[in-house]
Amino acid sequence: GFDVSKNTLDGALINRSLQLKQRYQINNTQAAIRKLLKSVHNKHLKLTVGCEATGPYHVPLLTVCLELGVPVRLLNPLRTKAYTRTTIRGRKTDPDDSLNIARLILNGEGAIVTLATIAPAKLYVRLATKIVQQKQALQLQRQFLKRLTHTAAAESFEPAMESLDVLSAELRQTAAQLVDQEQCELLTSITGIGQTLAVSILAEVGDIHRFPSSRQLIAYAGLDPKVRQSGTTLNRNTRLTKRGSPELRRSLFLAAHVARMFDPELNACYEAKRKQGKSYTQSVIAVAQKLCNRIYAVLTRGTPYQKHDMPPKST
Repeated sequence: GFDVSKNTLDGALINRSLQLKQRYQINNTQAAIRKLLKSVHNKHLKLTVGCEATGPYHVPLLTVCLELGVPVRLLNPLRTKAYTRTTIRGRKTDPDDSLNIARLILNGEGAIVTLATIAPAKLYVRLATKIVQQKQALQLQRQFLKRLTHTAAAESFEPAMESLDVLSAELRQTAAQLVDQEQCELLTSITGIGQTLAVSILAEVGDIHRFPSSRQLIAYAGLDPKVRQSGTTLNRNTRLTKRGSPELRRSLFLAAHVARMFDPELNACYEAKRKQGKSYTQSVIAVAQKLCNRIYAVLTRGTPYQKHDMPPKST
């Protein structure tokens, strides 16, 4: 088990009896990881590695494991946190976390990592989104400076923002070349999803068959509502779990915003929610959930979406 940080990895090696055999601390570089894993794998041929999902910082570890043919599992940090709470001391340090991760991996926790898990397209899309956010931050700073000084100094932001636009476009173009073009065409058959959003969705979803149903896809996007139940009391609210991919959730929300204006069926869903007193955001989220169902259908069936004519309203 490895606890991953930006610069270092803390590792704990255990046997099948949960006995701690060795601890490690190495730099978070492919060279250092490769050297350690080769040494450990030579001594333990049935080695399995595991770590938490930590943004881009776990990618070098996963890459080396796949390169060396060492099975590797990726854990949801929430699972590790819940396990830590169940321990007697409940301590949280990097060495303790690595040991807890190793124990969870031994119990079969975590998803098996494949090449699709660390698909470069996903990294390019996420980086492009962050760059757009940086541009938006610069725009706000420029507006503030313009109101504060009323001078031409605010225009010095322009070259930086133009460069960010170019970089973001290049990253998305690269991502578009890495995703399946046939699947991209399938997604663009759905109203509200253009080429850019199709690439973002495919990069985040990866292999659609890892989701047993569209409900799991909705949950992966964090678009499922929180539900609390105690005894016979069931409490539902409109708050989302947001326990999934922020990039996928953002892309689906943007697609739903467009789709509810041009698709009669989705527009009817949106208007029905509004009449129930739901806010704009809540209503668009309902549309995004329906879009998830369509996305799951076209990708699993391999056929474009067929639009259905809405029945005429009775007078």
